[in-house]
Amino acid sequence: MKTRSLIGVAFAIAGGGAACAASACSSASPGAAVDDASTPEAAVPDVFVAPPMEASAPDADDGGADAPASSGDGGCPDDGGIPDDLACTGLYSDWATKTIAPDAVAYTPALVFWSDGAIKSRWLYLPPGTTIDTTDMDNWVFPVGTKVWKQFALGTQIVETRLIWKTSASLWTYLDYLWSADGSSARRFDDGETNVNGTTYEIPSTSVCQQCHGGRADVVLGIDLLGTGVSGAQGVTLAGLANAGWLTQPPARTTIAIPEDSTQKAAAALGWLHVNCGSSCHNLRGRAAASQLYMKLLAGELYPADGGLGPVDGLDTYTTAVNKPAMAMPNGVSYVRIAPGDAAHSLLPLMALSRDADSGFSPMPPIVSHIPDTVGEAPVSAWINALGDAGP
Repeated sequence: MKTRSLIGVAFAIAGGGAACAASACSSASPGAAVDDASTPEAAVPDVFVAPPMEASAPDADDGGADAPASSGDGGCPDDGGIPDDLACTGLYSDWATKTIAPDAVAYTPALVFWSDGAIKSRWLYLPPGTTIDTTDMDNWVFPVGTKVWKQFALGTQIVETRLIWKTSASLWTYLDYLWSADGSSARRFDDGETNVNGTTYEIPSTSVCQQCHGGRADVVLGIDLLGTGVSGAQGVTLAGLANAGWLTQPPARTTIAIPEDSTQKAAAALGWLHVNCGSSCHNLRGRAAASQLYMKLLAGELYPADGGLGPVDGLDTYTTAVNKPAMAMPNGVSYVRIAPGDAAHSLLPLMALSRDADSGFSPMPPIVSHIPDTVGEAPVSAWINALGDAGP
């Protein structure tokens, strides 16, 4: 394996993006998730180069607890405990100037989860000398001490920063930090809040995190085969991770393609459904496993053993949804999950666009989101309508 300082390497960039569901979290409770696509993302450099680790940076064996100066209110914990102040989490090297620490790598996944129009920024910290276990390419396992931050802003106002932190081999700690209106402090906030700043935006309670993040063997969403490998990934890419020796088993391909069919509309739809539905809930591990509707794009289906790119009609999204009767019966009416040629009467898009449970169509995702991603979902309905003309 190649030797490396924490991230003293360049993570190259790809191109493209899609949309997604709800990644929210706080405190040392189970997880929940979010990522978006049809809203602006904070800029990520074309090539991000982080300098070598400094001696004062978090240690892998203490879970990364050491941190820069606090924004006030009593300083940072010196015992490896959970900080009440965002400034103590290791994201910033200087809180006063809001300078991001050199070992926190900015990134944007190729496929992003919808978060009700919030603008998001993301950073990854991996402890030095560690690797991501990619034995199961569909379920990466991250080293103890890994931290992933996600910042949410409404317009120019930063509202919250979420942190998931692997504090032991079997425990991820979920934290949420609420920013003051003047941006001078960001304090731990576990309880959640609705109608933030007079909007419909919701900060979720940390108690719901596991509802989404539990769909992964190791909870991280977005930093995975598709999030880093599909064209459009920035800051942390599959090729960059593989070339730098951060993956225990690098994949044969470091540029990942989503299959297309005769409609020429499948790839965009499949990507949106993967990140907003399949990655977190609609998979064999997820909260919606019992529905037997699976929309996670799996490595073995994308790249079958016989070589080449797997066909669209061989993917779980197709085989468990197209012409399959839905279990749910909104208003007592039977629906097909995906009715080729008829998105208006396919239950999958109807639920994805619903935010009114009283309509009979259960909103998807079922928590946190209050505004449907009409722009991100549009390729799904376009694909369904085109299926009626082009077939599989």
